[in-house]
Amino acid sequence: MKQFFLVLVLSLFTFCHSNNVTSNQSDTTVTPIIQDTMAAQTPINIIDSTFFKINDQFPWMGDTIRSYIQLSTNEMVKSFVKDSSIVFMYDGIENTDTGSYVRVQIGADVNNGEGVIFSTAQWVSVDTLSREIYEYDIAADSSRLWIRP
Repeated sequence: MKQFFLVLVLSLFTFCHSNNVTSNQSDTTVTPIIQDTMAAQTPINIIDSTFFKINDQFPWMGDTIRSYIQLSTNEMVKSFVKDSSIVFMYDGIENTDTGSYVRVQIGADVNNGEGVIFSTAQWVSVDTLSREIYEYDIAADSSRLWIRP
């Protein structure tokens, strides 16, 4: 799926670049940003790097993840929120006998001295029916239900 997304992005870039080479005028317009009530309370710029399929199927998913990020007790998540570098990426949908879950990787791009790498702060799974969030504990190889503080 990641390969398909990469090919799609490269194709779009090539298409847009080839159309704009002959034109001297810009066809882009700037639209004003409308802040929602949650963003007005806490000015955090959270970038949503997503699969379009998940956004179409579950339009509430992005807000659920943003809410988790703002209320998270994970120290790495808090530090990435503090410097406004945090992003989240959908890793896919996992169908089990008990339901469907969307896996989400939360982290930021970090310079490790040799270059920029993506540092994962937290893995979470979101139940698509109940909208409950499960935090994944890598050390214990288990998930636990996240209770909203």
